[in-house]
Amino acid sequence: MFKRLLVVTMCMAGVQLALAADEGRLMRWSDASETQIVFTYEGDLWLAGSEGGDAFRITSHAGTERYAKFSPDGGRMAFSGSYDGGSDVYLMDARGGVPLRLTWHPGRDRVLGWTPDGSEVLFRSDREMPFGAEELYAVSVEGGMPRKLPVDRAGLAALSPDGTMLAYNRGSREDRTWKRHQGGTAQDIWLGSLAERDFHRVTDWQGTDNYPMWRGSDLFFTSDRLHGTMNLYRMDPSTGETTALTEYADFDVKYPSMGPAGIIFQYGEALHIYDLDDGEIRAIPVTIRSDRVPVRPALVKAGRNTGSFRPGPDGESLLLEARGELLLLPLDEDEEPENLTGTSGAREKDGVFSPDGEKLAFISDRSGDEELWVAAADGSNAKQLTSDRNGYRFRPIWSPDGSFILFADKTLRLTMVDATSGKATEVDRGEYDDAWYRWGIQEFTVSPDSAWIAYSLAEDSLNDSIFLYQVATGERLRVTGPETKDWSPAFSADGQYLYFLSDRTLNPIMGRMDQNHVFLDMTRAYLVLLQSDQVSPFVTPVKNDADGEETDENGDDDEEGVTVAVNSDGITDRVLLVEGIKAGDYDRLEATEDGFLYL
Repeated sequence: MFKRLLVVTMCMAGVQLALAADEGRLMRWSDASETQIVFTYEGDLWLAGSEGGDAFRITSHAGTERYAKFSPDGGRMAFSGSYDGGSDVYLMDARGGVPLRLTWHPGRDRVLGWTPDGSEVLFRSDREMPFGAEELYAVSVEGGMPRKLPVDRAGLAALSPDGTMLAYNRGSREDRTWKRHQGGTAQDIWLGSLAERDFHRVTDWQGTDNYPMWRGSDLFFTSDRLHGTMNLYRMDPSTGETTALTEYADFDVKYPSMGPAGIIFQYGEALHIYDLDDGEIRAIPVTIRSDRVPVRPALVKAGRNTGSFRPGPDGESLLLEARGELLLLPLDEDEEPENLTGTSGAREKDGVFSPDGEKLAFISDRSGDEELWVAAADGSNAKQLTSDRNGYRFRPIWSPDGSFILFADKTLRLTMVDATSGKATEVDRGEYDDAWYRWGIQEFTVSPDSAWIAYSLAEDSLNDSIFLYQVATGERLRVTGPETKDWSPAFSADGQYLYFLSDRTLNPIMGRMDQNHVFLDMTRAYLVLLQSDQVSPFVTPVKNDADGEETDENGDDDEEGVTVAVNSDGITDRVLLVEGIKAGDYDRLEATEDGFLYL
């Protein structure tokens, strides 16, 4: 059955671009000569005229060819390729042809440009990786061993037209997707004489300054100092005077490269060039005649690309997330699977049926942002419930009465949403600070009567603690203290107990190598007595009242429902170890209606 079911028909990413048949988009790492432009598309190198027009493919290897740079005379190009399994420097005629391999090291070699006389190719490599960083090298077009340039570390770099000065970034993070980054890895431009080795920082913006380029005595680079987006700048190195050349506020200037006429770069989805003579910016329209195999509809084995899974409403099917769709897979081999979403241009995830099986809740980015949606059980009549654009959302669950849905998001919040009106209520929120270990609220559950929410929250002590939230009043109660790591809360079926996992079993052993204590198998299951008159469930019931009803040793009848009682400091003192479960390495706990715990 599964071999038959794990094949899903869908369109690959990119179809939603709605492009004209041959219109070029997302052409990366471009460079320009007097007469041609080169760029990477579909992992291959393509050539077009300097004004654009029809482009043609000049490499066809299954690997990736990128970072192409024309030689100063425009007759050859160097690029990084993976023809022989690694990432090495190759040399090719500017019109295409058989590439010549110039480097032979297992390290990653990224082409940056040429020496001004065209005798060597400049590249960076992690072949030695001092301090975990790359270094600069130049390799002769005739082959031979590369020579290392006299800087301790470098990423993007460019030699001045006379070959005496080097401008470079000491760090490499230009391909990261972080926006407006101002942390310790924010890039600056460094400058110095190769002969004097007087390298010093020439930009001091707390954000990003990268892609140094030369024309004459002027230094050009990109920076996000204006609008938080990357724009082009010119600097006079002798005075430090800096001038903005572009003022884009929406999209970054990406992958700029200095050519004879100006700077070619990607803006939005298209190539543009900044003319250094007149300061004009013009788009370079490129026509790409490709069969575009990556964006064709295809039969894809979904087994390697599955996500969340939940049981179907009847217990005879599986709700499975696969490649951005929600699929209902029947256990009966004679029945056909259903695609409940069928939106190739959007991603659906974390689907879950309502307790009565009539509705389906899921996370979708149909609107452009991940939001909570609710649909009928067959996926029809989908309705967007949230619209606050808070980004990534995780693991929605229904309340047992179907009145509300809980989910977590990237802002460390736990949110309760009315399943009908969409009204959102913040249950709790983790704290933002410099503690990288804070992961917000990852685990949460609802009591059987839908009156209480239990969840775990990270504390300053680096431990998770269990908390309760009363739906009717909004009151929050602490269940466990910050001294222990407690997580994965789960209510019992009758609502009388709250189970959870905790690392409280400390039985250190001595490490044989470094004589340090090692703590293994610390996790065990615990429960909290939620009612004020409860005793341990492990007490043997006795029949001791007049009518023969079964009571506990205190003579109290069992009652259903959740009535939480706390002491003066808000912390319950009725935590009991669940008997019969050995200490081990447990991840998650679930309580079922039949009274079993699953670890």
